[in-house]
Amino acid sequence: MHKVSQGNSYNAPADSRIEISGWDMDNCFFVERTELLWAGHEEKHVQLARSLPEGAMVFIRLLSPESASGSVPVAYQVRAVTPLDSDGHCRMRLMQLHPRSRESLGRQHASNSSEGSRKVRDTREDMAALRHEEILQ
Repeated sequence: MHKVSQGNSYNAPADSRIEISGWDMDNCFFVERTELLWAGHEEKHVQLARSLPEGAMVFIRLLSPESASGSVPVAYQVRAVTPLDSDGHCRMRLMQLHPRSRESLGRQHASNSSEGSRKVRDTREDMAALRHEEILQ
């Protein structure tokens, strides 16, 4: 198993520590320092001193001397959670989340048009929410 890269994509092996934050099973915010284990081809795992719900969103930030001014957190979704081991650690597989754009929502709308009006309505609501977010920024 390899560790996380020094770049923003977290896709190449290198020795590095991370800071992970999010909400745990009790819906309490946490921040923990650990290592992001990289198993190749976007297979990323972490071991934490707490269990997280499958599907939870977490944010990972690199902790390295080169990024002393602070790196930008990257959003991940928790997948495949294993039970706590005898040392009190829980291992989880992570999948990087990517922001949605108007273009991707439009493509989703076009590909889902045969699946009924409910999905069309959901896509329109998503696009309206995205426009609202753009105004707030």
